[in-house]
Amino acid sequence: MVKRFGAAALLAGTLLLVAGCGRKAPPAPPPAPVPTVNASMTEVMAPNAQTIWDISSHAFNEKGDGLDPAKLSAKDWAQLEDAGRQIRDRALLLAQAPHVTAVGPGEHIMGEDASHPGVKGTWDAASPQQVQALIDANPALFAERARNLAKSGDRLVKAAPARDVKTLYEVSSNLDEDCDSCHQPFWGTDEPPPYPGAGGK
Repeated sequence: MVKRFGAAALLAGTLLLVAGCGRKAPPAPPPAPVPTVNASMTEVMAPNAQTIWDISSHAFNEKGDGLDPAKLSAKDWAQLEDAGRQIRDRALLLAQAPHVTAVGPGEHIMGEDASHPGVKGTWDAASPQQVQALIDANPALFAERARNLAKSGDRLVKAAPARDVKTLYEVSSNLDEDCDSCHQPFWGTDEPPPYPGAGGK
C-alpha cells in the first residue's frame, strides 16, 4: 500500500511538472517609451544645468579663477550630485535608444514660430520636423554628443562625494559647450549670426 501511494505521488508530481513546463511564461511588459528630446531638454537637462551653474557661481573665490570649497555646503554637494545623476541618466537613455523622437504631440520647441519650411539654414530657427530630420540623418552623431554629456554628468556624480571642486569647476565651465555641441547640429546655435557685410566692403 505504501509503495502504491509513493508511486502515485511520484506520478502526480511528474504530471504537474510536465504541465508546468508546457505553460508559456506571461509576455514581458513592453519597454517604457523613451522621453522625447524636447522633454529631456526642458524637464531634465536645462533645470539641472542651471542648478550646477547657480551653485558654482556662488562658490567662486575672490580672484574669480576657481571655486572656494568653504562656500559649498553639504546640501550644495547633494544637489550637485543629483543634478549630475539626472543629466547622466537621461543622456545615456537618449544615446542608447534605437530611435529618438524630437518633439511629442502637444510639445513645442523654442523658436519654432520663427521657423520656415524646407531645409534649415545655419542661423535659422528650427521646426520640430526639421530637428527630427536632422537627428534621423545622423543618429550616430546625436548618440555621440549625448554620451559626451553623460560623461560630464558622471564626472560630477563622482566628484560630489569627494568634494572635488576642481572637477566641479571643469564640468560647470564646459557644460555650456557640451550643450551647444548638440544644439548646433540638431537645433540651433548660441552664436549670433555674422554681422551683415562682415568680411568685405
